[in-house]
Amino acid sequence: MRPERTGQSAADEGEPAGDEAIDAGLPPVGPPDPPPPDDVLLDRIQGGWLGRCAGAHMLAHPGEMLERCDAVDRAVLTLRLLETYGPGFTHEQMASLWLLTLPFLRPGGAERAAYRMLVNGAQTPGTTRPGSIPTPEAHQEGDGALPRADLYGYIAPGDPRRAARLARKDAQLSHAASGLYGAMWVAALTSAAFTAHDATEAVAISLRHIPSKSRLFEALCEVLVAHARGRAWQDVIDEIHATHGHHGPHHTVGNACLIAAGLLWGEGDWTATLTLTVQGGWDTPVDAATAGSVAGVLAGTQGIPAEWRQAATDRVRTAVPDAGDCRIADLAGRTYAVARLALA
Repeated sequence: MRPERTGQSAADEGEPAGDEAIDAGLPPVGPPDPPPPDDVLLDRIQGGWLGRCAGAHMLAHPGEMLERCDAVDRAVLTLRLLETYGPGFTHEQMASLWLLTLPFLRPGGAERAAYRMLVNGAQTPGTTRPGSIPTPEAHQEGDGALPRADLYGYIAPGDPRRAARLARKDAQLSHAASGLYGAMWVAALTSAAFTAHDATEAVAISLRHIPSKSRLFEALCEVLVAHARGRAWQDVIDEIHATHGHHGPHHTVGNACLIAAGLLWGEGDWTATLTLTVQGGWDTPVDAATAGSVAGVLAGTQGIPAEWRQAATDRVRTAVPDAGDCRIADLAGRTYAVARLALA
């Protein structure tokens, strides 16, 4: 892999690009794929939720699913956003939901900076438009928007471009540049997983939905090429750390590469995918939850080991007010209902 560039492309400037500028940098795509049949769609969504929750708790025992995790909280909050306002949600509605449901000290990084600005401007309508929140540059490209993104793939199965645009609208509240494109990538990847034959195809499809001149695009392409050439997983992980490590353990580009590597070298095995992703290091709760979600969509519930699959009838604890302990099967059913409305 080439060393990380010190300069930034036009798509990676500190201030978030406008929607038209981002769209202009996206590769052209054809029409979306038809979504899976209803019964398959529900099973894949449940596989995704189970994979996310299990991945977020990968370092724990399967029986400890009740421990709460930020990666699960963010997914539950995204589901509430979609249930309350639908895919047409606005930044103002999203900001209002944050202020009503997120405890002030719960968010970190870019989310905390955005939250602070929302509190300061809470009485001023229209202050939460894209680019209006001057999040510190050190956090703009952090991976905090990734756990909020895969739900948009769940409700746009087979339509990665739509999923990416929804995730972009979400991430614009707190992130920019690679932080923004990473959310788009996760949403597109999850959407593609509903109709792709395997993880390799899903990753390849996902790259068509982020700016082709961005550092994220280039880095993920290098991981995909390394896999195609049959390189050893450990060698690629070492290069990811050497190339992107100077950005810190919570930067989007490096963690996205670890997620992609876990999926590619996991070769369709859910347990292998999660194990490799955790062994990759850095932000393991976010990475394992995201990889587990995508791998769960690809595999469906039957592709997840029985000791984790049994937890589908159990509850997962969240810090989202009025959510408390949620049954994973119920979260899947609610998400399926939103997806059916969105597809209609």
